[in-house]
Amino acid sequence: MPPRLRTRVNHEVTRLSTAVEATAEAFYRRYAYPDRLAHHSRLVGRIATVLAGRARGVDRRTVALAGYLHDVGRSPLLRDDPREHHELSLLALAAEGLADAGELALRHPVYAVLDEATRPRTLPERIVFYADRRGGMEILPMEARITETAERHPRYAAEIERSRPLAREIERGLSAELDLRPEDLAAEVAARWP
Repeated sequence: MPPRLRTRVNHEVTRLSTAVEATAEAFYRRYAYPDRLAHHSRLVGRIATVLAGRARGVDRRTVALAGYLHDVGRSPLLRDDPREHHELSLLALAAEGLADAGELALRHPVYAVLDEATRPRTLPERIVFYADRRGGMEILPMEARITETAERHPRYAAEIERSRPLAREIERGLSAELDLRPEDLAAEVAARWP
């Protein structure tokens, strides 16, 4: 990316992240996010913001917001609902007037790639999916994050393992499309949020 364009994108990402983070923090309070969930969600949101800042032709605000709010369905306020958290995220965000962000959140679980109805296909869907594949409590290589997810959710371990090759395919495609090597993502996020 030419230096002039990179500078413009960097400023745009900074403005975008400031506005979106304030919105996300209000959600975290309203939906009683525990600290761990808020920390993870901030990290995924920041990754999604950086990736959206490199993308052309996407609604960067919606992509960033979906990254920050992808796990609203894990809110303790929704714990008695038997539906899956990504379905609840879609419903909660739609009820809040953020249906487009909700559609992206619906497609974020690692096992979403196994289901035709939830497989991330569009660039915004793939960005939010991948942001969650890299952001746990810190930015991890995707393979390590998938392993960590399977260990935390043994009920889904077999599905998570079956999703690994499809997640690799998404990572390769995004890396080429956004001109960002996976190993450079953590440094790019850290440069904006030291």
